[in-house]
Amino acid sequence: MSPIIGVGVILLGIPLALLLLRDWLKKPSRKELDEYSRKFVERLKNPDFGAVEKHFERPLPASVLALYRNPEELMRGDFEVWASREARREERWYVGFYQPADAEAVKDMPESLERFFAFADDGCGNAYLIDPRQEDPVVLFHDHETDEISRVCGCFSEFMRWPRVPPGKSPA
Repeated sequence: MSPIIGVGVILLGIPLALLLLRDWLKKPSRKELDEYSRKFVERLKNPDFGAVEKHFERPLPASVLALYRNPEELMRGDFEVWASREARREERWYVGFYQPADAEAVKDMPESLERFFAFADDGCGNAYLIDPRQEDPVVLFHDHETDEISRVCGCFSEFMRWPRVPPGKSPA
């Protein structure tokens, strides 16, 4: 190996090693993860509709408020929603968890999506969105890697009626 290549490998390897070390040192402890989860559930159970209304300058649609007033549904996670019992793969949508409705949730939205409310997530950072200015809003899916937005369902109330099925299972 030539000395120039050896120096190049070293110069590339040092920053990579530093990045790996940084990530290893920043790894949250079990206690920190448990505390984050506890706070998340607390936020989910205690929506702050006033903060959300202030952000959007209007109340959330009644169909969305109904979700946040249904603790059984709100605490559900790790499921697929199907457009119909005969849904093709592209008509099935994985939901990892619902998102809290509070000031922190609307503050954390990327600027390009600030007109939307994220009510659920697929667990990989991709969000299910609605436009809270609509009475029964269209449900959209935002892919955070491509920044693409896809239409999931024509209205939120219909989306909430779709069967909820454990991943990989069929609806009864």
